[in-house]
Amino acid sequence: MERERFAEAVMGSLRAHGVTDAEYLAEEFSVRHSGDEVLYLGNVFAECAAAEEDEREEMIAHFVGAMTTTDAPPEDWASARPLLRPVLRPVTYGLDDTDVAKAMLSRPAFPFVNEAVVVDLPRTRAYVTADMTRNWGVEPETIFAAARENIAAIARPGSPEELEIVRFVDDGDSYFGSWLLVPGWLASYGGGAHRPVAFIPDDHTLLVIPDDPELLERIFEMVEEQYREAPRQISPQGYTVDEFGTVVPLDQVEAHPSALRARGGLAVTEYAIQTRFLEDKFERDLDLLPLSDVAPAFVASVLFQLFDGVPATVTIWGEGVEYLLPEADYVHFVRNDADDEIEVVCTVPFDAVVEIMGLVPLPGLNPSRFEAREWPDEATLALLAARGVSPDE
Repeated sequence: MERERFAEAVMGSLRAHGVTDAEYLAEEFSVRHSGDEVLYLGNVFAECAAAEEDEREEMIAHFVGAMTTTDAPPEDWASARPLLRPVLRPVTYGLDDTDVAKAMLSRPAFPFVNEAVVVDLPRTRAYVTADMTRNWGVEPETIFAAARENIAAIARPGSPEELEIVRFVDDGDSYFGSWLLVPGWLASYGGGAHRPVAFIPDDHTLLVIPDDPELLERIFEMVEEQYREAPRQISPQGYTVDEFGTVVPLDQVEAHPSALRARGGLAVTEYAIQTRFLEDKFERDLDLLPLSDVAPAFVASVLFQLFDGVPATVTIWGEGVEYLLPEADYVHFVRNDADDEIEVVCTVPFDAVVEIMGLVPLPGLNPSRFEAREWPDEATLALLAARGVSPDE
């Protein structure tokens, strides 16, 4: 289905819902209505692309109904508390809307994945914001705890005997991916011959499998493709339980090549989203306010490279350029040689760079970035080179 035809279908559904002033903005692929209300169509268009016509009509109607509903979160804590649910979102979720990014209540759950809280309303979900927290008169920790308690009452524990491949597909109301946040839930699939590994490639899928090496390899490939094509991505990584029963990324307990590749892929994806946003913001406004008051600088990217056959992330610090460096596994220090050719002076683990150069993360930016304003002098370069490593050719 073409974008224009899809937009026409959305406009028709809006009219059916009583909205008569809708305007299609082709350049933004969005629809403006009721003054300043805007429906961004990119995600729902991607979700509808492979659907049959009848299913697509139903999905559009559901989307428009949710986006135009008058349902509002309760104003008092007692009424809101039982409606709270935790949700997992990529760390860059809402970055293109700085008001949402600053207002939405969230905290780190896993690397590059945050935990937010929504109010589960009849036709939509409303993200809990800092303003709601103040109006309810409760602390953020109380809100997160209540949301987790509510999801724990819904989550169905498993057992080692049934752990082959367990797949949960969310219809929008089940919050399956959030079950990973319930203490002991993933561990309930442990105790057998294999450790349980869970995947949440998108907002609708939770997959639990045993850590059989051959099966893991196939599932990682499948999940990577699903993650790459998903309109609402979460993570390509596998998650398991450590010795204390805590849910952690698989690469933290096992140096599985596919887990390391997924770890790097998630970092590259999230930093790429952030890089595009920061570049556009600098170009448009010459600042990053209200996220950060940092002065303009080159926004470095994260790249993928092998070190001793192991997938890792790298970034580049070049002489004569001011950078906002992403947090990677390694930093390539590069400069022009006497023939004006680019040479790699040294490649250094990121932790060593932070230690030697005294870098600190910038407040307000997530994922983390570090100011790198001055090229190291020769003495400092020698210290860095002494900690250097060599990537694969």
